[in-house]
Amino acid sequence: MNTSLLEAHLKALKLPAVLANYQRIAQSVDDPVAYLADVMSVEMERRHENGIKQRIAAARFPTMKTFDSFDFAAQAGLPKMKILELTESRFVDECRTAVFYGPPGTGKTHCLLAIGFSACMNGHRTLFVTAAGLLNELLDAKRDGGLARKLRSLDRFDLLLIDELGYIPFEREATDLLVQVISQRYERKSLAITTNLAFEQWTQVFPDAMTASAVIDRLIHHGSVFEFTGTSHRLRNRGGKPTKGGRT
Repeated sequence: MNTSLLEAHLKALKLPAVLANYQRIAQSVDDPVAYLADVMSVEMERRHENGIKQRIAAARFPTMKTFDSFDFAAQAGLPKMKILELTESRFVDECRTAVFYGPPGTGKTHCLLAIGFSACMNGHRTLFVTAAGLLNELLDAKRDGGLARKLRSLDRFDLLLIDELGYIPFEREATDLLVQVISQRYERKSLAITTNLAFEQWTQVFPDAMTASAVIDRLIHHGSVFEFTGTSHRLRNRGGKPTKGGRT
């Protein structure tokens, strides 16, 4: 066997896992077809793992969360099984949506991140953004004449995660862009949102009741809504005591 030629081909074809393992596998396999299947399996596994790493890096998660560390006991009213269904591939495959609403610190962002992590594991391109961060990016793109390009870049993601909708007010120009993003994804791509506002309060975010109603209609048509209750887990963890500056 001309191992030098074989290794040169493997390098040219960018098959590093095969290059690193072909001799070891050859020692344990007699059937040439089985041998080829085994070395290809090694390469496929490497590419699968690299794909996960690349999707997680592209998702821009501020931290990694899974449902293994989520305190469902603190949110007894949440339908656990329905929440966990959001980690299945079909949530994204079927272009579904989810809205998590409730007070700050009750686990909404944790759920959002856990769903995003699962989507990356399932092979879906995912992006995590705060509502403020997303709208600032869109406004900058619009002012630079690159709004269409920015919207196309968002459309590449199978799942868009928008955190903290409603925490700060936005100008009409910004909310119009948000409506555009939500409408663009309707029945085409998956979307999940966290907010501190119940739907009847969304007129605080959107310019009028008609716009708010249209957005809500798109979100719930193929989606699920989950209410989070209780006090902030961060507040509970430090006994509800104010910080040095008097804030909690």
